[in-house]
Amino acid sequence: MKKIEAVFPSGRLDKAFAALEKEEIGGLTYFESKGRGQLARPQLASARGTSTFTPEFNANSTMVVVVKDSVVDRVVNKILEVTSTGLAGEGKIFVSDVDDAVDIGSKTRGESAI
Repeated sequence: MKKIEAVFPSGRLDKAFAALEKEEIGGLTYFESKGRGQLARPQLASARGTSTFTPEFNANSTMVVVVKDSVVDRVVNKILEVTSTGLAGEGKIFVSDVDDAVDIGSKTRGESAI
C-alpha cells in the first residue's frame, strides 16, 4: 500500500476530487493548508478596496489517499492531469509506503481496510 499526499492550490480541489471519484478511488482526506514555494503569491485587496497587500503564504489544499500499489501511477497521473498547468511552484505529490491499515469499524487489516 502507498500513501499519496498531494499539495496544490485550493482552487483545484474540486477537480481533484472529481478525478479520483471517476477512478473509483474511495476514501480520502483533505485539509486546507498554507505554504510558500516558487509560485508567486497573489496581491489581495483590503476589505474596503483602498489598498493591496501580498499574503505571506499561498492558500493550498493537501489531499491524502492510501491506495494499493497497483494503482499508484494511475492516481498520481490523474492528480497531475487536473491540478497542473505547467508552472513552477504549483505544488508537490509525495508517495510513501504504508505498512498496515486498520479499519476502525470492521477491524479488518491490510489492503482490505482501505
